[in-house]
Amino acid sequence: MKIGILIIFRNDEKIIQVQRFIELFADKQKLNVCFVNNGSTDKTLESLHEIKEESNISISIIDVKKNRGHQAAIKAGTRYLTSKNELPYILCLKQYTSKDFLTLEKVFRMIQQENAIVKELFLQTKKLTYKNVFSLDGILEKAS
Repeated sequence: MKIGILIIFRNDEKIIQVQRFIELFADKQKLNVCFVNNGSTDKTLESLHEIKEESNISISIIDVKKNRGHQAAIKAGTRYLTSKNELPYILCLKQYTSKDFLTLEKVFRMIQQENAIVKELFLQTKKLTYKNVFSLDGILEKAS
């Protein structure tokens, strides 16, 4: 089962660790990742493209030119992921911070488990405002 991962960035050039992301995505073929650059005015977009070029999984980048808030960025990423792929679930990280890297690592380890375990987690977790879109933090809460 492939799962979509949606991560929203805004002016995060200084906290994006390109090499750590590349290592995180290594051998994660069950993931379909979409980065949304939400109106960044720094070099966030360049960092995201570097991660995409160096990774061996499917990564899409949506560049929202003007920040219209988290909900608009989530909507743009969700529309893109659902239009290009048949994904039963999309996990969303509303805004990336340096602390979120550990959250991503934990969630990715869980996703690599049995399908039945992963499906049960999604059934127990509250959806965000969009169909089949769940918060990464919500998944971790239910797994604990």
